[in-house]
Amino acid sequence: MANTYTLEVVTPERVLLSAEVVETIAPGSEGYLGILAGHMALMTALNPGEVRVKFADGRTTSQIVISGGFLEVARAKTTILADSAERVDEINVNEAEADLAEARRLLAELEPGTTEFRAAARKSQLCEARVRSVKG
Repeated sequence: MANTYTLEVVTPERVLLSAEVVETIAPGSEGYLGILAGHMALMTALNPGEVRVKFADGRTTSQIVISGGFLEVARAKTTILADSAERVDEINVNEAEADLAEARRLLAELEPGTTEFRAAARKSQLCEARVRSVKG
């Protein structure tokens, strides 16, 4: 189909998704961005958050949470290279909520502007995305 392209979501451990899609929405470093077929070439950093995909068969899913990474758009293929990624059905809601509480506690204890604070803020972003995606 002319209005589709291949999307791959890859982590160091596995290929989480490889499918024909019509749209991808990803958490870019400057905000969420949408990719459609024919998008110009692009490479950008990704923040922790949810990747939403509309598959070529019309199904829509928001089942992938990434911890950050990079997005590359080429002519017929878009690749998300994520530090880590998981489908919503892999997330335990109780563990996700406990992780979020711990991340917020740690963030409150750290000095803003430090490397540790920035790392804790990214962790908190990821935990929030995990909880949000599980709870729908």
